[in-house]
Amino acid sequence: MSRVEHLSDSVTLYLGDCREILPTLSKVGRLICAPYGQGYKVNTFYAGGTRAKMVVQKGGRSLPVHSSTHAEIKGDDEPFDPSHILGLAPDMLIWGAHRFADRLPQGSWLVWDKVPNGKIKDQGDGEAAWINRDQPMRIYRLLWDGLSVGTGARHEVTAGQKRLHHMQKPVALMAWSIDQLGGTGDVLDPYMGSGSTGVACVQRDIAFIGIEAVPAYFDIACRRIANELKRPRFALGAPAPIVRQEALEL
Repeated sequence: MSRVEHLSDSVTLYLGDCREILPTLSKVGRLICAPYGQGYKVNTFYAGGTRAKMVVQKGGRSLPVHSSTHAEIKGDDEPFDPSHILGLAPDMLIWGAHRFADRLPQGSWLVWDKVPNGKIKDQGDGEAAWINRDQPMRIYRLLWDGLSVGTGARHEVTAGQKRLHHMQKPVALMAWSIDQLGGTGDVLDPYMGSGSTGVACVQRDIAFIGIEAVPAYFDIACRRIANELKRPRFALGAPAPIVRQEALEL
């Protein structure tokens, strides 16, 4: 562990390898994450995925060549093993789990439909999350052009957003994940990335613990969550203040 940030009484962020940090933490009520290990197999191209460089071969054909952007993370280009996070909380939800479903115990699935308008993309049309209980499948539909977030976005939903992380999740998706998971207690995200889960927790007044191994992403998450903490909020269930204008005396 190289750094700890206590952004508030209910938000603590750790910079470092979650395999080293997790044994030092107390057990939490909920775990929500989207793990690394994505350099091995992701939705795009099926050969290096979003880490792939497109190289034009003779004859004009473009082929992907793997080039991991997380070479500093040991094992990022290998099949993900979730054993170190299983059992950390009574209620657990793991995005991207369809890539390592054979390593998970029995549970149920949630699906994120990224292209509800039916438009064909070079990226995968969706992503699945494993939840550690028996329940019907649920689908969340939110248009999200993950490879082109920012000025080059092809969809109106992402055109005004900046891409902060290669596997960035929308805050709205993580808020929906919290609602689907239910449960009580702190939310732990051992693969925090740019902090979308943390932002969603702050919005719902839920205590959050985040861990991130890449310093640049850790700094981004700190800024995003700190900015969300500064936003004014009303107590849940409290009526909105009524603004009255006093009559002028003539």
